[in-house]
Order: sequence, then structure tokens, then C-alpha cells
Amino acid sequence: MKHGQVSRGARRGALLALSMMLVLELAGCGGGNNVASGGIVGTGAQDVAVQGAITAFGDHAIVVNGQTTSTVGAAIMINGQPAPDTALRVGMVVTILTTLHANGASPATTIEYRAEVQGVVSGVDPSAQAFTVLGQRVQTNQLTIFAGGTFDTLLNQTVEVSGFRSTPGDLLATLVIVKPNVPPTSAPQQVTGVVSSLNATARTFVIGLQLCDYSKLAVSAIPADLANGATVRVDGMLASVGGTLVADSITVLASTLPDAGDGEVEGFITAFAGLGSFKVNGQTTDASNAVIAGGTAATLANGVLVDVEGKLAGGVLIATKIEIEAATVVRLDGTVQAVDPGAGTVTIGGQTVTVTTDTQYIDSSAAAVRNFSLLGVQVGDHLSILASRTANSLIATSVERLDLTAPPPNQPPTTISGSISNFVSIANFTVAGQRVNAGAAAFVGGSSANLANGVSVQVDGTLVSGTLNASTITFLPTPPPSSVTITGAISAFVSVSNFTVGGQIVDASSASFSNGNATNLANGVNVKVKGTIQSGTLLAQSVSFVQPPPTTFEVQGLISNFAGVSNFVVAGQPVNASQATISNGTAGNLANGVQVQVQGTLQSGVLLATTVQIEGSGQSQEISVQGLITNFVSVSNFVVAGRAIDASNAQFNSGTAANLANGVSVQVSGFLNGQVLKATELEFDD
Repeated sequence: MKHGQVSRGARRGALLALSMMLVLELAGCGGGNNVASGGIVGTGAQDVAVQGAITAFGDHAIVVNGQTTSTVGAAIMINGQPAPDTALRVGMVVTILTTLHANGASPATTIEYRAEVQGVVSGVDPSAQAFTVLGQRVQTNQLTIFAGGTFDTLLNQTVEVSGFRSTPGDLLATLVIVKPNVPPTSAPQQVTGVVSSLNATARTFVIGLQLCDYSKLAVSAIPADLANGATVRVDGMLASVGGTLVADSITVLASTLPDAGDGEVEGFITAFAGLGSFKVNGQTTDASNAVIAGGTAATLANGVLVDVEGKLAGGVLIATKIEIEAATVVRLDGTVQAVDPGAGTVTIGGQTVTVTTDTQYIDSSAAAVRNFSLLGVQVGDHLSILASRTANSLIATSVERLDLTAPPPNQPPTTISGSISNFVSIANFTVAGQRVNAGAAAFVGGSSANLANGVSVQVDGTLVSGTLNASTITFLPTPPPSSVTITGAISAFVSVSNFTVGGQIVDASSASFSNGNATNLANGVNVKVKGTIQSGTLLAQSVSFVQPPPTTFEVQGLISNFAGVSNFVVAGQPVNASQATISNGTAGNLANGVQVQVQGTLQSGVLLATTVQIEGSGQSQEISVQGLITNFVSVSNFVVAGRAIDASNAQFNSGTAANLANGVSVQVSGFLNGQVLKATELEFDD
């Protein structure tokens, strides 16, 4: 459900992390009398306005900015329509009006959610893990939740995005909902943002990079307060994919929290003019006398992610406290060795992690518990944890429960080989009985044009809702018909003659076994199966047991205490990279102060690195983007997936420079020169 593959480059950007408070009863309160744990606390009943992302659920309660708020009796609005509390999702940025009582109860009176943008994805930038929709560049990171799809399959999909704006045209997504496919020009579109370039004569304006046309609206339907700088929601239809948004309605929205005694808002700082004047998620803020946690006043600037508490007066949030949110630098993936809900800790791979009231919880296992929290974690559960590091501990920013058979993040779980059948398109064909989507795949030994029935390929990727989302397609010499090799975890085990690997039913009753025998077959066991397909079943000739992957550990940060490639520290974690694959540089680039992303396994407290991604070496890194051309000026000046492109020295495939125009679908590869992608190759999509 969550977290598509995250590029190393994307992690250099704003990464959500959360404050340090111990969780004791996230989901245990019943009947709506939930106690606010953190944030604003008073001595008598007082009105409070809170804005932030939902991080967890209780019993008819939501957790936002570390506070648990009852939803019983609340008027809930989702995208302008009344809705039950069961329609709320983790990752939705909501605005809550509540009354905080002296006994700690904080029942909500209203809860409102509205998406920042709903529309068709017109471009993807895998190197930055970003995409464009309705002229908005949407950045994702480790905490972005994907529902109904993954980043790898976003192009041309209809999505709904919630998140925090860092500039008028840039958004950090907390939630991306991928919706069932509809023809792009038939999908209702909606974008929320700040008006610029208003032309009252032509009846157009711009939100981010999206041109909006309201010429079809009756004069009476045009808001009187429509003006540059106004925050508006525009509903309409696209004249063409990547083209102008023709408005059906325009609504001017309040850019500040509703009037209440106290207020709390989470988001990016914008319009920073000093401590006394800036905005957070559009809310005007004065922090002249605020207590600052997690940094200093010098840390505050445009683009910094903060949580602000204070008093609302005349539309201004007079801040009493500002929490600067820390960066997520550690990822742990493995089985739970110990859990202590009372102490608020969980142990994986010998590492003890502390949860807080701000920790985000997702249950992506088959159990799919909505009110999942530390109280529901059991020894032996498979967890993927994101955390920030303090001087003495790891603080969880996100806890996700996975099925025992789920692979570690960023590691393809399944490899299949065989002949293509049932070919419909690059995003819909079958190999070894498994449906494959290669829309985001890299191709080895051929290209997407070579995909066809009967062609032999090896597919590496990740299973999502029964579809193998391919990361790599390798073209193979044509083997005997239906020759198949599958590597993955066993599921749906019934007997030696009836179990599943990588979505393929297997009969191993006549197979030879290595590294084990038939009695070792069980759900979650990793195997490599070779055989032939007959009537949809893989008749195994051999089954080899594969040792399951160890607990993975990942850190991000600056190198310190550098004594050599086998002895340095990142984010407080000792690292040995002597056997690691180093990308975007060499071992010679490793030094104190260099920003790196390190992944590997722990041994006696040392991270034995398998990969090191150098993020601050200054070397050029080849990247690629895909999508529709916008803002076309010339061959050296246009935009794809939010990236400025200069293709003046590019090699063109399936077309020429004369074919470049707005709305044309292309794939561009090259190197960054500042903020411009200098294209070395440009291919026109069919």
C-alpha cells in the first residue's frame, strides 16, 4: 500500500521526521474520550485549530501533530462532501476544530480534508522521485504513502495528492491515491494553490505551472475576490493531456486557520521575512517570542519543515513553540525480536527503536488493522521502520507492518523467466503465468519495442496486488517453450504439489531438492524453482532453497570520523564499506563531510555496507525523465516532468528536433548542469 521505491536523490530533499514523545496509549482509548498527548494543553475548555497530516488512528479517533482527537460526533468533510471517519486515511493533511477540556478530552467538532491536486500524471522524474500533475511538481520521500499503486506506475495514471507546499508549484506528498484508470481527458481534475499571472481580459491565471481558463464560467460564478495571491480550488477538465485546465468552478479558500483560541500547524516555511513574519502551509505566523526546538532561530528559512503551536489573533498565529522536524536517516527492515509497549520500544536486528505520539503507523500486512499501533506489534512480526537518530537512541518516524513474505525495501522480491504471452501493451502482458507491468522498467538487450508474444525475457521486480511491476526486463535467447525459472517466497502453501511462488502455482511432487527437502517447504520460505508450465501450473524439475535476506539497515547523512573506507561513521552509525558497491563516485571520494546513503547489514554494531550512494561528491550523475513537453520555447528550453531541458546537443530517436512541441510525450536522458538537464538522448514515445 505504501512507499514506492525511493531514489537516493530524493532523500536529499525535505524528509519528514517527527518529535520525541513517548507513546503509551495510541489506540487503547474507547468511546471517544481520548486524551491529547502532547501539543496544546490548557487548564479549562478552549477552542483549538489544528492542521497537519494524520499519522495513526485510535478507536474513533485520529492522531495529528502528536495529539489524539476523538471523531465521535464530528462533522467530517472530504473534498467538499460529508463522509464517515472510516474514509479518513493516514497521510491526509486535515484541518481540525476541537475543544480541549481540562480533563484532557479533545473531541473534534469539524474535520476537513481537501486534496491539493487531483489529475493525470503527465511526467515522472525517477532520479528525484518526483512527478508532475496539473503543472504541480510533486516530490515524494520515504514517508509518502501510496494507495492503489506505486511510484513506478504513475505515468498517465489519475491520482489524488495530499501534502505540504514548499512553493506555489511544488508539493511534498504525504499521500498519493492512485485511482482506477479513466481516459485522461475524461477524468475530473482539481488543483488547489495560489493564483498568479491573472488576466481578467482573457480570463486565465496560473497555479504553479498550470494554466487555468475560466472563460466558460458565467460572470456570477466568478468569485469577486479572485486575485493574484488568492488561494483557490479549481475544478474542471483538461482540453488535452498536459494542456489548459478549463474551469467548471473556482472557489476562493481561506489561507489561514479558522478562528480559535489556540492553533497548531505543520508544514513548510514560505514567505520568510524574519522571525516576526513568515507563513507555514499558508498560515501567517509571528515567532518573535517562540521557543525553538530541534534547532535555532538561524535554522528557520524558506523550505524548512516545522510544527508551530501558538495563539490565533486576527488571522496571525502568534507562535509560542516551533519544532523543527528532523531528517529521517535510518531504515530498519526485519522481524521483531522484542517489543515493550509500556516503554514505547521495539527491537529489530539488535537495534532498539523508540516510538512517539508522532510516529506514523501503517499495517500493510494481510491483517490490515486500521488502528494499528505498537500495542498490536508481536514478536516475529515483519516491520519496516524509518527513524531519526539522537545522541542516545533511534526515534521512529514510521512503523509499517508487512507480511512475513514481503521483501526488504528497495530489493526486488521476485525474478521470473519465460516467454511473453497475452501481450496487450508494455504495461500488460504475461510471463510464466504472471501478469507484468513494464511501464517503468529498464531494458537490457533490447527495448520496449521488442516486447511481443513468444519473446523470451527475464523479469525482475516487485509484486503489487497480483501484478509484477518490473524494474528490469532482460531479453534472453529463446528457450524451449514454457521453460521457467522463478525465485521468491512461498505463499498459499497447501502441499508439495500445490503452492505459489511469485504468483505462479507450483507442483514440486516430482522435483529434485537442494539445500533442503520437501519437508522444508512452507509459507515465507525463499526458493528457486525451475520447470515447465503445463495448464497454468509450473511442474518443478528442481527446487533450491535460498537463505532468506538478513535484516537490512540503512543510514543517511554526512561522513564523520573517517579513518578509511572500512572505518567511518554516518549518522552516529559505524560503517565498513570495504566490500560495498559505490555509486556516483569512488572510494576516493569518501571523506568527512560527504553526504552519503548507506545500505547493508549489521554485524557486532557495525554496518557492513553493500551499497554506498555518494550524494555530495559534485560529480555529474546521469538521470532520465519521462512525460509530456510543457513550456516549450526552443530545442534548448522546455520542460518535462518539472525539469528544465536543453536538448540542443541531444541524439534524437523516433523523431527530430522539429517534432518537439507542447504535449508531445518523450523520454529524456542526460546530465544535470545546475538546475538544467542537458540532454544526451531524447526518444519520442509512440
